[in-house]
Amino acid sequence: MINSIQSDFINDPTSKKIMSLLNKEGDFARFVGGCVRDSLINIRTNDIDIATKHKPENIIEILSSNSIKVIPTGFDHGTVSIFTDTFNFEITTLRSDTETDGRHAKVSFTDSWEEDSKRRDFTINSIYLSPNGDIFDPNDGTLDLIKRNIVFIGDPRERIQEDYLRILRYFRFCGYYGDEDMPSSSPALKACEELSSKLVNLSPERVQSEFLRILIAPQAKKNIIAMSDAGILKVIFDKPIDFSYFSRMVDIDHKNQYDLNPILRLVSLIYLQLINCDQLKMFSFSNKQRDLISFLVNEKINFSHKMSKKDLNKNLYFYGSEVCSFKARVCWSNDPDLTNDDKWIGLLSIIKIWNKPILPIKAEDILKFGVKEGPLLGQILNEIESRWIASNFMLDRNFLLDKIKDLIK
Repeated sequence: MINSIQSDFINDPTSKKIMSLLNKEGDFARFVGGCVRDSLINIRTNDIDIATKHKPENIIEILSSNSIKVIPTGFDHGTVSIFTDTFNFEITTLRSDTETDGRHAKVSFTDSWEEDSKRRDFTINSIYLSPNGDIFDPNDGTLDLIKRNIVFIGDPRERIQEDYLRILRYFRFCGYYGDEDMPSSSPALKACEELSSKLVNLSPERVQSEFLRILIAPQAKKNIIAMSDAGILKVIFDKPIDFSYFSRMVDIDHKNQYDLNPILRLVSLIYLQLINCDQLKMFSFSNKQRDLISFLVNEKINFSHKMSKKDLNKNLYFYGSEVCSFKARVCWSNDPDLTNDDKWIGLLSIIKIWNKPILPIKAEDILKFGVKEGPLLGQILNEIESRWIASNFMLDRNFLLDKIKDLIK
């Protein structure tokens, strides 16, 4: 059994100063949540949660008077934040939830560590750590962490009804900290299935944040299958999902140690269903994410391990190597023939080292022929570029200058 812990965030100068000030009058502050959980299994984190008996206004007064900049990020719920180059600290007053509606909670402050632990979601997230490394674990979270069990604190239905996002959080934690053999039936899984329709009440921002993390979790394939069986994918996407392409992408990423990209994983889920961004009502994409998804699901732009060098270069010229590598990985996930894997790897290697060629003609070259600035100049430049691209970028400057003369005539 784990009784104590030492980690880099405990010995960080800012961390030590914060805890020293908050604990000046006794046991008033402890580390809690993800930083404690991850440190127990030797995972480093930059996000440090601290629970304290101090009220938020007292936290600000104590720390600000000692030259620590405090930001009231969630003052009404007892939360303030401190950001440094090394760690992000979130300090929250001990509290209990007095009223919840599945999205928001009204809270009351308390000075009881046990009471504070009861309002948390999972046992592995309710482990407290004193500044000297002693553990306080009222819900036996360390034991569940060792056994790789994701267990709600108390009744799963009650915990989920306090915040329906906990359905997705359950699968995310199963993906990162759970056993490889996810139980096919459990009170937690049953509660998630029965309350899955409530996910539509959540904001798209919250759903997207959790779901994208699920897609790149170590046990992502297992989780997606379980979420499909529980009907959760159907709620999120408003239709049944065929996850065969997703499973193939997970295997490819794992085998080749590619950087995990949640947008690529998401596209592999929706590709067979011909779903576009506008249909993903439970997501809130940035413009950059939306543009990337639209490109990746566009069936008119296709990549193949058999594609000609000319077609590849044309796509690379217009869209760039990063986006094209993403498209190639999506198309690879749609190829069930494992004997083609080396060919796809070769294609991606070419894409990775590609350097964009520079058109040897500029607008000023056309102006020297007496063409004035305006639509005609643009038309000639576009035509020259099109011919240059069609030649696989082989036409040289002198040849293109002669073509400009012909076009002007």
